[in-house]
Amino acid sequence: MSPMITARLISVFALGFALLLAGCQTRSSIGEISVTVVDFQPTGSSLAEARAIMALRFINENLAPVAFTSSTHKLYLNGTYVGKVLNNQAVGIPAANTSTVDVAVFFENPGLVRQLAGSSDGHAVSYRLTSSMEYQRGDQTETIKADTSGSVDLTPLLGK
Repeated sequence: MSPMITARLISVFALGFALLLAGCQTRSSIGEISVTVVDFQPTGSSLAEARAIMALRFINENLAPVAFTSSTHKLYLNGTYVGKVLNNQAVGIPAANTSTVDVAVFFENPGLVRQLAGSSDGHAVSYRLTSSMEYQRGDQTETIKADTSGSVDLTPLLGK
């Protein structure tokens, strides 16, 4: 074989090997995921308990489905931290779609929640939700964070 052909073959194999290695190391990441509060329902007949059922809507803006193995959420009402959610239920979201999941929220400040629910008089209360969602990527656990805000009606918590 001539030295030119040998050099070309080595170059082609080296380039192919480099592309193969680069392709193996490229890791796609999850894009935008939003989590919003849809509504609340009491777990009992009133807000006397320090927990309630909160409906969360997971919004997947990716062109591929996403599955979370667990999630945690911190809830702020009118700027004040009131409680958290520890969700070990898997959540699957179709590509460019939404999923709504009911979770138990544990109020660390139930008095303030009762006060806000009673004073809202049918008007929505502002909320902020900070979320941390875990998913599996190969054999590793990855985390994606989301911070959303909006308004929600608390009057269902009064059990009226």
